[in-house]
Amino acid sequence: MQEYDSESELFDFWVDQNNKLLSNSLFLSERGDIFSDILYFKHRQGVTALDFSVFEKSHIMNAGEITLTTKEQTHKLCLKDYAKLVVVSSISPKSVSQARVAYSMLVHICGFLNFNASSVLDVTNLEDFHISFLTQNINGDGYFSRISPSSYRATYSTFNLIRTRNKLQELGVFGLLSHNLSKGLFETTLDNACRAVMGISRREFEAGGSFNSLTLELGQYYIDYLKSIYEADYFFTLICQRAIRSISIKFGLDSISDSNIKVRWTKVLADTIQGVFTPNVNKVSGVISRNKLHEAMGEALFEQYQCHFKRVQSLKESNIHRVIKLLGLEMRFDAVEVIRTLMLQKYYPFEAHKEPREVWEGYLRSLDKAAVDKEHLSKVKVDDVYSLMSEIVTANKLCVEDFMRELAQWSQALMGVDKAEYISGLTKEFERVSDAMTSLVVAWLGYRKSEFGFPLTAIHIEPNLDILDNSHIPFRFKLKWVVPKTNGQTKIDREITSQCYQVAAQLKELFQSAEDSPCLYAGTGKHKNKPASSESHLYIDKRVKSNWIKFAFEYLPFLEINELDQLSKKDSTKLTSIEAEKLQWLNAKYDLSSSRSINMLESSAEVRQGVTRLNCTVLADKVSRESFKQTLLEFKNTGKITNLAHKEVVDKYLSNETRQSLANDNIKLDRKTMTDISNELLQDVRYPSPHAFRHIWAEAVLTRYQGDVGAVIRHQFCHLDDSFFMAYLRDKEAKGIVNAARIKVLNSIVDTLLIDSKKVGSEYLGGFSRYVKKAVSLTKPVTASELRALREKITGRVISLKSSHFATCIPREGGESRAKCSELGEINPQNAKPSFCLGCTNALITEGNLKGIWMTLQPIVKESLNEDVMGFMVQHHLPTLRSGYKRIRELQNDRNVESVSKILQFIEKAITTIETKLAEEEGLYV
Repeated sequence: MQEYDSESELFDFWVDQNNKLLSNSLFLSERGDIFSDILYFKHRQGVTALDFSVFEKSHIMNAGEITLTTKEQTHKLCLKDYAKLVVVSSISPKSVSQARVAYSMLVHICGFLNFNASSVLDVTNLEDFHISFLTQNINGDGYFSRISPSSYRATYSTFNLIRTRNKLQELGVFGLLSHNLSKGLFETTLDNACRAVMGISRREFEAGGSFNSLTLELGQYYIDYLKSIYEADYFFTLICQRAIRSISIKFGLDSISDSNIKVRWTKVLADTIQGVFTPNVNKVSGVISRNKLHEAMGEALFEQYQCHFKRVQSLKESNIHRVIKLLGLEMRFDAVEVIRTLMLQKYYPFEAHKEPREVWEGYLRSLDKAAVDKEHLSKVKVDDVYSLMSEIVTANKLCVEDFMRELAQWSQALMGVDKAEYISGLTKEFERVSDAMTSLVVAWLGYRKSEFGFPLTAIHIEPNLDILDNSHIPFRFKLKWVVPKTNGQTKIDREITSQCYQVAAQLKELFQSAEDSPCLYAGTGKHKNKPASSESHLYIDKRVKSNWIKFAFEYLPFLEINELDQLSKKDSTKLTSIEAEKLQWLNAKYDLSSSRSINMLESSAEVRQGVTRLNCTVLADKVSRESFKQTLLEFKNTGKITNLAHKEVVDKYLSNETRQSLANDNIKLDRKTMTDISNELLQDVRYPSPHAFRHIWAEAVLTRYQGDVGAVIRHQFCHLDDSFFMAYLRDKEAKGIVNAARIKVLNSIVDTLLIDSKKVGSEYLGGFSRYVKKAVSLTKPVTASELRALREKITGRVISLKSSHFATCIPREGGESRAKCSELGEINPQNAKPSFCLGCTNALITEGNLKGIWMTLQPIVKESLNEDVMGFMVQHHLPTLRSGYKRIRELQNDRNVESVSKILQFIEKAITTIETKLAEEEGLYV
């Protein structure tokens, strides 16, 4: 604290403030006073130390002017002294929680203002501050992403920013907190931020609860896992469900009133599926017998297999990619969409203005104009495409014996260690498969959870009138449905993609739902026969969580990266031959030093550690919830807990107040109490929610071309312009979600480049990646805090973030005039094109941009190779071709060497052709 003249009026002011502090019985005066850097307060759990030297740190200090006006004159205050006045103004004689919260919130305010180069918190940045506070944690060590926002009670309720500002002004202290901040403005901006970040209103936030969020990295792992379930399990799930229904109808199993008899018969169905049925030795006469039921079930299963084989397998993404490769279209990102559309038209037909033949011919015409290597496709008809897919899928078709064997193996893998004793065990796993498919649609669309109760008939097809991409996206799938939060019961049109339509159609087929019933989920409870469209939020909320615990322990990349980590730590001389071979294989697949592998290891550890806690909450199944309730009853009655896992949860994650209240005889463990306890346990633990999926969607938008991250949602942005994305941003809440996502995405990109700086020039190209690498080489950060400090300096200079299919634009302050798209010193990222971006100081280019670069260059290459075009007419293409050639060559690796080499040959030929023509034309004018 700065020194003051003991005879001055200012010194008297600080003496008064010190006396106020010393009079508080919870302040430890023997360990200092207001003139000390650290103030100590006692409370029931111990002692809290507030270190005010943090306000002198570079990422916290604020350049704004703070003044204190006394009777005689106005004095300047340093930020540290201002912070002490805020704390002293906040304390009460009974609690120090106000002091702790005031201190931490002020640190965040100062860090936020510092990061945004602002001097005061006012009407222009208040909403951005709320978003920052709900999504980030700022302390003396730097900036960190929050797993979930702190509760209202522990933050805003304890520290009233407007009241504190008023108290300070009464003392004559002005600055940092603007005079134009009002209670109404504060509440309105907080409400907007809550809706954007958590999908709830300010009042719901005040009421309390758990507000979890997932980052894109963890979210995309989960979505990737859901997609693997869909790809691997949907077909057999459909077969089993349809067969069970047909047999139940044929033998009248549903009409059997005696539950014991019904269970006995349906057990035969489960045993048949799992390949463990033991027939009766003696024949039993009658309409129904175990042997007859088993035989009929086997026939029904194979009948369903034959019936649905081609239509399901033809839309499997792996088979679509095989067709694309055989057609020589693997370097075009529009090929998947057009092949999927053709297969949908054949196997899940819809009314449209174009027949499959017209769709395919339109695509070929677009290749005539843009693609340089399309001669081999000129004679390919749409029937040839269908025949090619048929050959691919038919090659894997099974005979009845092989089918029953594979079905048994699949069902055993689905169940895990224990086989299903009864049909209910299998149907529970079937529901998990359909939940994964429903969750995929939720992730792909990013809607609110109240907006998924639509029937398949709510989706209609319109022509795509966009001249840019109607060749590969001939139809726009429009969902006309309610958006209750903003439009009430008025149905509005919103575009979805063909893959969303595909999954919705397959789910309807799985559930065999009525025409006007929701297609994404089946009925339960009172809506068993007809699920309620208006209760979409209840169905969706449950379904996005149902696969999380299995994901923690069964996601294949998690298993592989953990095995690699363990094998790498072993002495290589003590590895068995099998372990050595596995280590070599995993090393070729993963780089443990890369940012992605580090993130995967951390994510795996985090979600697995959270499972024990989640098994004690509303996310767990009924058996686990009841077991935890019995543990709480035991604790309430005896004060002890015998279940060690539950003991750890109670001791570590329940507050002292909650544990003490459990000992109160007046407390009953009813549904409300158990929900409150569950919400407390869910604080700061990762788990999915529909609103978390909205944030994943927004982050994926911003990184949709960047390699693996975002790949699970990338196909949702198949239009060449941003129309699909911009339609989503029509309401203010969606814009807030994207603003919050930009913070996380930018931090993630910079963190990745810092960790993988040695890969700049091979996996990460462009001026921005070189800028980060140079910053690393100059500062040489080693510790985590040094890396965070460098990241904050870099991100603090970034102006915006915008993705295109050939680069990501990340402009920095001070470098606007150096941007290739700059006009009069102002950047114009909306004018992005390869000639600007491929060599720009603001660009970040990764392997995910490879197809986009080539797709953009192809028309240029084709024009350059045209024999009828003179050299001077295409001379202006040379810089673009050369920069494109350079970037594509830099992105070449072992995985894409064959296709990239072919691309480079075409570009080389185009450059040579132009140069040759120019040389020849030069001679004409000598």
